[in-house]
Amino acid sequence: MSKRVICLASAVGLLVSGCAGLNSTHSQEGLLADEVLRVGGTAPQPGDDAVYFILAAELAGQRGQYEAALDNYLKAAKLTQDVKVLQRATQIALYLKQTDQALETASQWQQREPGSVEARRLTAMLLLKAGRMDEAFEQLTALLEMPGVDVENTLIDLVKLMGTDVSKQDGAQLMRRLVERFPRMAELYFASALLAVDRGEYPMALAETDKALALRHDWSRAHLLQAQVMVRMGQSQKAREVMRAALQSDPANLRLRLIYAQFLAKAGDLRGAEKELEKILAKDPRNEDATLGLAMAQLERGQEAKARQLFESLAESPNRRMQAYFYLGLMDARKNHLQSALAWFDKVADGPVAFDARVNAVTALVSLGQIPEARRRLADTRKEFPQEALRLYLLEGELLSKSKDYAGAFELLSQALAEMPGQPDLLYTRALVAEQLGRTDVLEADLRAVLEKNPDDANALNALGFTLADRAERLDEAQRLISRALELKPGDPAILDSYGWVLYRLGDKPAAADYLRRAYDLVKDPEMGAHLGEVLWESGKRQEAKKVWMESLRKNPEHKELKKVIARYPEAFENF
Repeated sequence: MSKRVICLASAVGLLVSGCAGLNSTHSQEGLLADEVLRVGGTAPQPGDDAVYFILAAELAGQRGQYEAALDNYLKAAKLTQDVKVLQRATQIALYLKQTDQALETASQWQQREPGSVEARRLTAMLLLKAGRMDEAFEQLTALLEMPGVDVENTLIDLVKLMGTDVSKQDGAQLMRRLVERFPRMAELYFASALLAVDRGEYPMALAETDKALALRHDWSRAHLLQAQVMVRMGQSQKAREVMRAALQSDPANLRLRLIYAQFLAKAGDLRGAEKELEKILAKDPRNEDATLGLAMAQLERGQEAKARQLFESLAESPNRRMQAYFYLGLMDARKNHLQSALAWFDKVADGPVAFDARVNAVTALVSLGQIPEARRRLADTRKEFPQEALRLYLLEGELLSKSKDYAGAFELLSQALAEMPGQPDLLYTRALVAEQLGRTDVLEADLRAVLEKNPDDANALNALGFTLADRAERLDEAQRLISRALELKPGDPAILDSYGWVLYRLGDKPAAADYLRRAYDLVKDPEMGAHLGEVLWESGKRQEAKKVWMESLRKNPEHKELKKVIARYPEAFENF
């Protein structure tokens, strides 16, 4: 062996042993490159020297110049066809999402090292992404026959890839070919079931899990998938039986028991969930997933002292402390300990409950009367969670409306619409605010814009129809709009009230009273009471009208519609 070949082999060995990540600035290979190029002696020169290209590639990677790193590795690979160099080039090409280049180097790697599971797996997956289905099938067939391959997880990765990069038809055909080639491989039927679930074909998914379980009777993962499919099909009781059977066949599987506990909790069987979680903690007291689940179940069952103790223990956990802070905040908020709740919510820095913590903190501030601070935080939260901007604008609009700052709400919603033009929820909400400001032009324009996008929006139909009826304008159109809303939501009290009101405006008092009475009986709303009382009074049923009005006034003495009634019919309230 020549001196140059020995040098190359040594360099490659050092490079591969230290390639934990492309950004590793203190890796062994980086130090080696620095030494060669900076300290002792003369650096290798460009030309046919592969060592030069390898060192140049590693220096480029160390500096974040990954395109240059790949280029130099490809040059080294062309000179040497060394397996480790091809592997490194493939990894960098994948990182750069250069699929064609990754496929080329992975194929060369697989040809040079046919016994490498990883090389063949990567080659197969990249062929799939490239749409070369026959070649992918050949590689997958060879892969599934190799000793030491993780068949289950390989096929799960295959299904994930099919869901994003392979057409439904090609994916189904490939899976059929694999099943025909390996008819006794349970994992293939499991993968077929996963593929069917992705396509929403639940009966087929159940049939495929049955085939998998016929070959592997005690396979808890397949039982779990079967149960999940049954839940999606509305077969919750069957799903429960399947999961119970899976646990009986694999009682030591704590992960499966945890999932079963979560299933019971979602089904409303909190006590059953607690029992399963307690079994997990008896075997694994440090299981934080089970601890969190048990604390949440206890909180739902009103066992607040026990729940608080568990949440406080999780507050010491680096992995679960944010969720613990959040639930401790919720518990204090429920007891109206708002300052304490706010302090807990403010400790939630990140994680899956960060957004909910921000919103609950705003709710606490509103209850504490700190409206300016609540609004400042809402604006900050919109920046932190831009995908939730719509929800946060609506929340702030509701906050301002409840504070009777209708001008502020109108300005805010107009700002939101400038950012999200034509957004139906914002248009509808601004229309309601415009009504409070007497801006009937904006109200009507916004509601018509909503209906232009969705002609069957029952709420918009009702709101526009009622507005016209209340103004005694275009009553035929108003009746037509509200009639359509009533078809869409036949028993809705607000729409029944609107229809009664438009009938009253049209002069049909008996029919109007019937609709208004039905609405008022469903919900004792003061505005509905005001409408019903007026129709009864004008129909000569004055005692009944007074009774309805008095009932509404006792519960809502400051309601603006009732005040209008008092102004119009003062004689009805002389002795009130």
